[in-house]
Amino acid sequence: MKEYKAGIYLRLSKEDISENNSIKAQRIITTEYAKKNGFPILQEYVDNGYSGMLDSRPELNRMTLDIITNKINMVIVKDISRLTRDKNKTGYYTEIFFPDNDVRFISVTELIDSGKRYEIDDSIMLRGMINQYYVADISRKIKSVKTNKKKNGEYVEFFVPYGYKKDKNDKYKVVVDENVSDNVKLIFDMYLQGFSQGKIAKYLTKLGYDTPKKYKGQNVKINEWRSDTIGRILKNPFYRGQMIINKYVTDFRTKKTKKTPKKDWQIIEGKHPSLVSAEKFERAQQLLEENFSKPKQKYEYLLRDLVFCGHCKSRMQYKYRVRTKIETRILDNSYKCWYYKCRMIYRFPSICDKGHTISEEKLNEIVLESIRKQLSKYKIDEYTGKVINDYKKNNINYKLLEEFKKKKVKTETNITNLYNKRLEGLVSVEEFKEQYGKLKSELKCTEIKIDELNKKCNDYELDEKFKQIIVDFKNGNEFDNQILKNLIDKIEIYEDMRINISYKI
Repeated sequence: MKEYKAGIYLRLSKEDISENNSIKAQRIITTEYAKKNGFPILQEYVDNGYSGMLDSRPELNRMTLDIITNKINMVIVKDISRLTRDKNKTGYYTEIFFPDNDVRFISVTELIDSGKRYEIDDSIMLRGMINQYYVADISRKIKSVKTNKKKNGEYVEFFVPYGYKKDKNDKYKVVVDENVSDNVKLIFDMYLQGFSQGKIAKYLTKLGYDTPKKYKGQNVKINEWRSDTIGRILKNPFYRGQMIINKYVTDFRTKKTKKTPKKDWQIIEGKHPSLVSAEKFERAQQLLEENFSKPKQKYEYLLRDLVFCGHCKSRMQYKYRVRTKIETRILDNSYKCWYYKCRMIYRFPSICDKGHTISEEKLNEIVLESIRKQLSKYKIDEYTGKVINDYKKNNINYKLLEEFKKKKVKTETNITNLYNKRLEGLVSVEEFKEQYGKLKSELKCTEIKIDELNKKCNDYELDEKFKQIIVDFKNGNEFDNQILKNLIDKIEIYEDMRINISYKI
């Protein structure tokens, strides 16, 4: 008799408030079933707060790995919806993944036991479809209820914008928070007077005002206003009395939220008090557009993304100043002098108030000299010839490897398409099994060939990028930013001009 090693899988989404579906209830149902039937439970997998439509969940992923590595060969769930609510994934697990890995699957409350029947069961597919429809239907209903409430002027979100609070007597109504509403008005007034967002942030910090997060009671380590916080307040139409509906949409399958086009927004006005006039708000938007409509120029420089402050570990800002004179001599033609500066002094001076700088020219010189010394340890002349010969010899293998990788993707796509056809009833059980067997065999042969080619292409410790770096260096080619990123992890600059370079090689 086969010896079973069982794992119980428990899942509860944030939306599921049924007591019968609680983690505790699922645990009792599955463990009692296992004990009654003499199945030893080796592992328990619990995904609490995850939707059944998600393909990737921490504990589901761990369970999958344990199945592949033969740590468990039985999966017990309360019902199939705990495993997945996706109709395609329901069939994938019960018809392909579990049988392929010789796993016995048991759904206790639905009386499903694959140890007693391995045939494709239309009732299981139907359950998968019902589970997915349930999630979609609930999602639509929740969205519809929220939208209707918003249209009626009811505020349904958990947090309210800074400057407002929820009415104590009506949880769907917002009122002005007299404690901080003047701060919002001050922000708009200062911005319209010409103060930048950064200067407004510094001023509010100097006054000792709590940031919106701190005021809401959230755990904030640094109570300092930031320019992006000021920007969000200036752009929020809620302060002029507008509530926007359908600004964001959430995919019920992936739970990912994305912003909808402005043309699809619905604006509800006059349902809550405004803090700034419509005229003042629109003038602020015009100023914002004037200041930020021009795309910032993206400078490509040698040490881009590599230079950090040695004290606070934040990335140093790449800036320039225009030089018009040297000492007392006025220059005929001014020019830009580029340098690096720790930018944390502008944002959170309590973290780092160094504000130290170093010129780009000087730093480039130091870094390049250091790289030459570092690479000299690797006997460049000896490696260069070897790299070129190896590359020429194995070039055909790299081409073959790419071809077989494409073939693998194509075969996997064919398996998925075949499975979808079975779900839709376009192929019979017998046709599905025959074609699936052929595709599975083809996939296995392809994977074996890929493994063989990978071994041939990875005979040497140095990867292709590093080989090319050596060749470029030997030929005297100039380093660029990408080459340096392959060599260097980070460059740290200290106030006393100490420079620490961390290498990847």
